[in-house]
Amino acid sequence: MAHRILGCLALLLCYGYVIAAEWEAAVTTDNGILFFDSNWRKVSSAAHQYSRISAFAYDEVLGKLYFADLDHPEYRLFALDYDDADELHKVTKLWPKSPETAYISGMAFDHLDRKLYWTEKGTRSVYSIEVDPLLARAAATGPRGASVGTNETTATKSDDAATNVPALPSPHTVATVEPDHELAGIAIDECRRHLYWTNAYPKTSNIVRAAMNGTILNMHEDQVYLPKGITVDHYRNRLYWVEKKYGRRYSIESADLEVNDQRTLLTGLDRLPADIAVRNAYVYWTDQENNEIYETAKESPEQTRTVYRGEHPSAVILRANLLLEHQKNNPDCTDVVARILANMQNSKSASELRKEQQISEQHQQQLTITCLNHGTVNHNTRACICPPAYAGKFCEIDVCNNFCVQGRCRIGRDNQPRCECDDRYEGERCDRNRCDGFCLNGGRCLFNNVTEHLGERFCLCGSTGYSGARCENPICGTDYCYNGECYVDEGKQPKCRCKPGYRGERCEEYSCNNYCLNGGKCALNNETVPECQCGDEFAGKRCEIAVRICNTYSDDPQWQQYCLGISKTLPMMEPKVTYCKESFNRTVVYTSLCFTVTFVLLLIIILTVHRMMKPQRPRITKKMVVTPMTSRPPATQCEITIENCCNMNVCETPCFDTKLLKKSQKKEDKLYLLEDIEDVGGSYRKLPNCGEGAGKLTGNDRK
Repeated sequence: MAHRILGCLALLLCYGYVIAAEWEAAVTTDNGILFFDSNWRKVSSAAHQYSRISAFAYDEVLGKLYFADLDHPEYRLFALDYDDADELHKVTKLWPKSPETAYISGMAFDHLDRKLYWTEKGTRSVYSIEVDPLLARAAATGPRGASVGTNETTATKSDDAATNVPALPSPHTVATVEPDHELAGIAIDECRRHLYWTNAYPKTSNIVRAAMNGTILNMHEDQVYLPKGITVDHYRNRLYWVEKKYGRRYSIESADLEVNDQRTLLTGLDRLPADIAVRNAYVYWTDQENNEIYETAKESPEQTRTVYRGEHPSAVILRANLLLEHQKNNPDCTDVVARILANMQNSKSASELRKEQQISEQHQQQLTITCLNHGTVNHNTRACICPPAYAGKFCEIDVCNNFCVQGRCRIGRDNQPRCECDDRYEGERCDRNRCDGFCLNGGRCLFNNVTEHLGERFCLCGSTGYSGARCENPICGTDYCYNGECYVDEGKQPKCRCKPGYRGERCEEYSCNNYCLNGGKCALNNETVPECQCGDEFAGKRCEIAVRICNTYSDDPQWQQYCLGISKTLPMMEPKVTYCKESFNRTVVYTSLCFTVTFVLLLIIILTVHRMMKPQRPRITKKMVVTPMTSRPPATQCEITIENCCNMNVCETPCFDTKLLKKSQKKEDKLYLLEDIEDVGGSYRKLPNCGEGAGKLTGNDRK
């Protein structure tokens, strides 16, 4: 019994350790590697002796972090075995400093081929190397050369033949770019077997997509400037990368997996982004300007918040984007994940099997892990890789069990539960009735049962005093009744109870307004009833009765009662009409006025026609002679022919003396011509009649 209790305690301790050791995010800083939980609380740290880690990648199968440190005097590539129970995490030196590893700027790991890829700035090349031979060599050499206070294993070349140590493999050159290129970040689409890297040279900045052997498939250059870190989003089949734009600007960009359809997720000022990682609904990126890590929502990029600040973060990895843990239900990744799991089971060496057989039964009970629900055991990390729809240390948790309150559960391509809610429920877990809070102001929410509108919700406002689709509009608005109180009648229509002294449908009219006629003065009796004070010439309740009418019917009792205000009914009788002697007949006036207007119009028409029929007055123009005919002064060099004289075509200036024109007849107009046109005084003389047969004017006539 005691052995069983101890075994259970050991199992619980082991389970508790695994839970505590789990991390959700890893970040490289100037002080090693930091590990955070899902709420970005720091849970652990490692590799403190490495102060310039430029890039790192995670191996899910072995549970190792591969990283590059640019300040180490001898080595560039390292492997970290994360162990929360050990403060000095084991670090293995994998590859020495060389031209291929001098300045590593980006790193990615391929689980299917078990290769580590990186970009190197100095040689402008992309390299790859198999990690299993490096790890086997490091394990064979043992912990030689470990420094004090660290737990380092070194893979050296000394005494390899004497100790039968495997040969150190060489990096393979995947691709080499042009001299005017600067390699930065690198990412691998393990599901579709593609490589992506960024070129951060200012004049040739681009994003490159290539096959796993380095064959370039296409490049994207439009609107790309100084791209850095890049990652693959398996949730939405897109790429995300960070850019340092011109001047103070920066941006977070995305494109599809063919590096088309580029979209800007976020842009701003005064940030220096270095690396990026993704999860289902968010992207996380590091800022080396302010030493912060930001979380940005994919659907609402304005929702950006700081999740970490301090220690100069550079690269970031999220477990949420890992292949084996979260993409095994992704249709594009199912085949690759199955092949990786098969290779993991077949790679177990004979020595490992012999070691397992030598473990005692008691110890075996404490360490052996049984994965439920067809889970796969990862012997390297002693953990279970669960199939879709299951989770937990032993895959014992059905993630859909009681997850959806009112709906059906299914597993998404990110291996997370999703709910398809019933018609009347909504929410991430279908735990919220769609009618909750839908109808406002006390309205009653119902669901439509009609086939074409099945499941649609609507509100019955009833006697709440509100209307609208959600009972959001008050029937009695604050300004409906101007001077009174509003209420809703039985027909759900607004009505007003007016204050004293007001009337009208909306209490908009003062009771005395236009109440008294004919200049009467209105006053309110008891602040409610209007009363009129009439002048001497009018009487009645509203001063509507002329006193002279009352005088006319002074002998009629009914009229007297009405005039005195005793009776409110006007007597129905023919009124007496008295015509004044001074009155005139309007018919005579109207007839005279019509005749007068007609005569004036006729006179205007006659004068207009006469003016239009009157011939125009003739005009005489001057004819200038270029060659002088005599020795007379130039001022008198003007020759006028009889023909021009008769045609009145001598000059444009009228040739009539206004004084003579008034005395002479119209037929004699042509007899008077200008004697001297150039003379300012404008003297005139009489010319011979054209009908007398004169030809040209003689010299004496010109004088």
